[in-house]
Amino acid sequence: MLHVVRRASSLPGCRPTQTILRANETNGGHIVGTFRSRLSSSWGKVLTSKVVVIDENDLEEKFVKGSGNGGQKINKVRNSVFLKHTPTGVFVQCQKTRSLDDNRRVARKLLHAKLDDLVNGTTSKRNVKIQLAQKKKAKKKAKSRQKHLGGTAKQASSGDDELLSNDDVDDDDNDDESSDEDDVSADKTSS
Repeated sequence: MLHVVRRASSLPGCRPTQTILRANETNGGHIVGTFRSRLSSSWGKVLTSKVVVIDENDLEEKFVKGSGNGGQKINKVRNSVFLKHTPTGVFVQCQKTRSLDDNRRVARKLLHAKLDDLVNGTTSKRNVKIQLAQKKKAKKKAKSRQKHLGGTAKQASSGDDELLSNDDVDDDDNDDESSDEDDVSADKTSS
């Protein structure tokens, strides 16, 4: 497993390191060497990715009383965690469970995800997952549309020898209907 860490120049709270670590040279779980060799072009993305490393000295942590569901224990005990990354000003408040230790762990994960979004933007882990899900959904929708539109056009051509255009079959785009609806809604608001 390779770990690539690079400092983001805009975040002073991130530790500056530029190292590629090799996991197969480990001794009892400790990494002992660095990996330097000729890299192919596929490694370009790995080398340019930015991994956010949070320094504990840059965190400001407060414990506040919780609220909401959970009864008396939630309302009386300080188990809600307020975590702030002082160099960037990004903060997270977490009260997922009744346990303070669990909330501290979850708050750090949430803060790491927020900083990843801030540093990497569209290439952050969360945004990459969202983009993959959107591509998958669009591909599935296009496949379904092709399947259903193809079946409708074949039925129409065999029955009437007349092909339906995309505007007739596809009801998603409201070409002429939108102007009529706008006129009706304008009449309703004026009266």
